[in-house]
Formats: sequence, structure tokens, C-alpha cells
Amino acid sequence: MRPAPIPDDAVWPGARRVVLAAPNGDLTDPDIAPVEMVADCPPSLGAVRYSARCMLEPGDLEKLVDGGHVWVSFYGRVPPFCVDVTDKDGQ
Repeated sequence: MRPAPIPDDAVWPGARRVVLAAPNGDLTDPDIAPVEMVADCPPSLGAVRYSARCMLEPGDLEKLVDGGHVWVSFYGRVPPFCVDVTDKDGQ
């Protein structure tokens, strides 16, 4: 599974597209690639939420069906997070 580009129609009202770099700030870091994300600030949260869109790579689905797991890794600090699964239309 890897981060994927975010299509225009997936950026919801009140949100904006941003690119986050590795903790060292280097957008060309060969070890930790930058990630395109959607940023918004839900009123109930009172803080910025960053959402990345991920897609399966060849073989990922078979691994998951066979009991595999999804790991979420953070470089730098560990923020609160959630993981959502959406259909091809983002629903």
C-alpha cells in the first residue's frame, strides 16, 4: 500500500491540498518521500487534520485476504489518527 495522488474531486469543501515532507523538510529525501494530503480543520476538532489517500499495490489484496495487516507508520511525532476504507467513488 502506498500514498496516492489526490484527485480534485476528492478534496472536500473547506479543505485544501498540501504536500508534507519528511521530518527534515527535504522534499527530495530519498528515504522518506513527500506525501500529498488533504488538510482541513473540523470545528469539533479545533486542530488541523491531514488525510492521505492510499492505494493497494500488486499483491496487497491477496495478503490482506490471507489474514495480513495494515501498518501505519509516522516519521517524527505520533499524531492521533484514524484509518478509513472507501469505495472507488470515495464513499
